[in-house]
Amino acid sequence: MLVIGFMEFGGPQVLQVMDLPQPTPAVGEVVVRVAASTVNPTDLMMRAGQQAALMTALTPPYIAGMEFSGHIHSVGDGVSGLSAGQPVMGVVNPRRPAGGAHAQYLCVPATSVVVLDKSVDVIAASTVAMNGLTSIAALRALALQAGSTLLVTGGAGVLAAYAIQLAKADGIRVIADAKEADHHNLRLLGVDDIVPRGEGMEAAVKQLCPQGVDGLIDTALLGDRAAALVREGGGAISLRRSNPINDKRLNCGYVSVTDHMADTAALQRLADMLRDGSLKSRAGQLMPMAAAAQAHELMERGGLRGRAILDFRA
Repeated sequence: MLVIGFMEFGGPQVLQVMDLPQPTPAVGEVVVRVAASTVNPTDLMMRAGQQAALMTALTPPYIAGMEFSGHIHSVGDGVSGLSAGQPVMGVVNPRRPAGGAHAQYLCVPATSVVVLDKSVDVIAASTVAMNGLTSIAALRALALQAGSTLLVTGGAGVLAAYAIQLAKADGIRVIADAKEADHHNLRLLGVDDIVPRGEGMEAAVKQLCPQGVDGLIDTALLGDRAAALVREGGGAISLRRSNPINDKRLNCGYVSVTDHMADTAALQRLADMLRDGSLKSRAGQLMPMAAAAQAHELMERGGLRGRAILDFRA
């Protein structure tokens, strides 16, 4: 099978198309014939060596990719409810000996994939699992009730888009920051109130919620600056361990998707919402797998509204 791998850390030029043995499933595992896999910021960090401390037990080639879609190729013993040919989406931690999702075939625990309805666009679904799971975990940690107010920073981003939609499905009022050019897209996602990105954000949120919002999902990594807009006793969730929120007035937490990769129920919720149209995927530009270096460059430049997606169907 062909994979996108790298032998050393560095810029996008270190990425190579490599030929590796096709995996076979062990007990409780499935092999997915990958149709598409996204390029996420964490993949850029992995390639650049920013996650090297988490990879000391691994030997190259390294294979990035945390979320994918495709079709079941084969099923290991002890797996029920999954069979060859079914369309699926799922997640994987690429910092493992077998590597991640940037491969034509991927072996993962059956608990990390769910079946997609035939009406769902399999390619677009590749953008959902990682950020969708992260958003569900963040909302669970906040435990907001319907009618509560949530501030989502970095409102135009992919992670924010899923957090917004899932919060709205729970009956939560959502405030998000964005540039004016992104206001229309945020309205389509259901945002109740849009505040300026950067200067003016704090004043606008305080005008909307003088006592403070009930919760914060800080996708823009603003830290205590955004946390100051949460009412005393409210909750604030950071999404990167290196950017903690330290406001002692609040119930602060940190969420990592790697702690939730076997949360089949949450994955199923995402698949159900894709089926009924209540969750919109954030697909950006579809590119051939051989253009992985260009996809990394595109993501590094920023400004893409959605994810770069690598096509592994060829």
